[in-house]
Amino acid sequence: MELTNDVQEGLAKAKDFVVEGVEQILLGNLDEAHGVSSSPGATALASLALIAVGRGFETAQQRGIQWLRQNYQGGWGKFPGDKPDEEITQIVGTVLQGSQGGWMTRIRLLAQARQFSHIILSLGQRVVPGLEGPTSEEILLPTILEDRILAKLPLYGRPVVVAASLLATNSQEGIQKGIQYLLKTQMSDGSWAEDIIATSLSILAIMNKGNYVEQTQRAGRWLVQKQYPSGGWPAFDQLKIWAIGWAVSVFGETTYRPADIPWLNQAVDWLKKGQNMDGSYGSTPPFTHPDLDDTAVALIGLHQVLSEQNQLGVNLLKQLQNDDGSWGTFPSFQGIPPHVVSEFPVYIPSVDVSIHVLEALWLRSRTQDEKIWRGLNWILAQQDEQGAFPASWFEGSIYSTAQALELLSKWKFSWERWNTARHILIARKKGHEFLIKAQNSDGGWGSVVETSLSLSGLWRYTKVIPRGILDKGIRNLLAAQKGNGSFEPSYRGVYAKGWNYEEPLTTALTAIRALQRYQRLYKASFLR
Repeated sequence: MELTNDVQEGLAKAKDFVVEGVEQILLGNLDEAHGVSSSPGATALASLALIAVGRGFETAQQRGIQWLRQNYQGGWGKFPGDKPDEEITQIVGTVLQGSQGGWMTRIRLLAQARQFSHIILSLGQRVVPGLEGPTSEEILLPTILEDRILAKLPLYGRPVVVAASLLATNSQEGIQKGIQYLLKTQMSDGSWAEDIIATSLSILAIMNKGNYVEQTQRAGRWLVQKQYPSGGWPAFDQLKIWAIGWAVSVFGETTYRPADIPWLNQAVDWLKKGQNMDGSYGSTPPFTHPDLDDTAVALIGLHQVLSEQNQLGVNLLKQLQNDDGSWGTFPSFQGIPPHVVSEFPVYIPSVDVSIHVLEALWLRSRTQDEKIWRGLNWILAQQDEQGAFPASWFEGSIYSTAQALELLSKWKFSWERWNTARHILIARKKGHEFLIKAQNSDGGWGSVVETSLSLSGLWRYTKVIPRGILDKGIRNLLAAQKGNGSFEPSYRGVYAKGWNYEEPLTTALTAIRALQRYQRLYKASFLR
């Protein structure tokens, strides 16, 4: 009884925290406590970019420098409090050395910016696993601008690579072509790809090779808008669709009357308005590029509450399924959001994204679309001998394995799909055995997100899983909750390779879903 009371209390606090963040997103004013965590690397690059832009941006630049100094712990890591990372410490240290030295020092500092290009590109290789990007020879300007080379990169990643290559080149032909590419791809809000790192690097590249005051001023103003009051910058500011989609789904899972949740219908309307003309979603409307993972999560939320499929989005996901049955993350597209047409190629196929797409497409009946069965069979083929499913965007296989178990629990027996049914039964057994073995002695599975997803993935298998495993996991989860209802940071928890970050709303939402399901499980057993 004591644990169930703790669950009720923790659940209420977590919901209050999430509702605060959701209401802020709907009002267009998300604060730092609920937003993506600040990043030492991104803050250093943004500060350096504002140094380059110069007059009018001194206050924001100095606040960024001060934040970096306050977060020194023998160096700087990928996120606040992380162990020092050699490459990020090199970037931050160089920026700090030139931040107070007058124009001559700043000129020398900008001249050193070219060395950042190699660091950024090496970090980028870790950010996009599974993507066969340009070779070291192909990255050189002007070669990188050839269509056949750019086609190896998703649109959102091209400004980063071109800007880094521009900083590193001395080729006059390459310089002019690189600058023209960046000028052409600057977005209407002043950013490049709605991304702190891409925008900062593009400013540095343009300022280093030319004098384009209007363009760099617009980009500088965009950076200032994205700076937190603390002085730090997030690695990027693009997770609002993700947060709202999951919030609608998680809160909608336990209510029969959406009107009982005051913000729910407003959030549904917000999602509907954020959809691109082709049915896709970007991470934060209206500027960001289409992302099939964000599209899937938005549809999951809409379908949960509306009990009907968003046909425009469903049709798009079906159209962009790969030949092998999988789905990738970033589609190519024509146009400017929201007036876009997404098309092949779709970059970075992954189990994570494919699971979310199948959750968005899944029909509440025994009969499933042929594309769903193809996707399901592709996912099943990715399981290894230990029972784990690989993850592309998450660090470690617990994330995908837990979510795969939840997806496979939705399957209903069908003689017409007997071979697939056999594979599902085997995969479920191997998957929950893997998760049981992966549980740590403290009851958790690692980060808050890993623990939450594991609990949610296992809860439908209680006939073969000892209750004590879930009890220990829930206690571990509650121990990680903070006084304001949020949870200890899970920097490896959400899209976290390379430039790791914390997104507290989604972390809390994974915990809420686990606590809700445990609560339902307890009530069901009590009634029996």
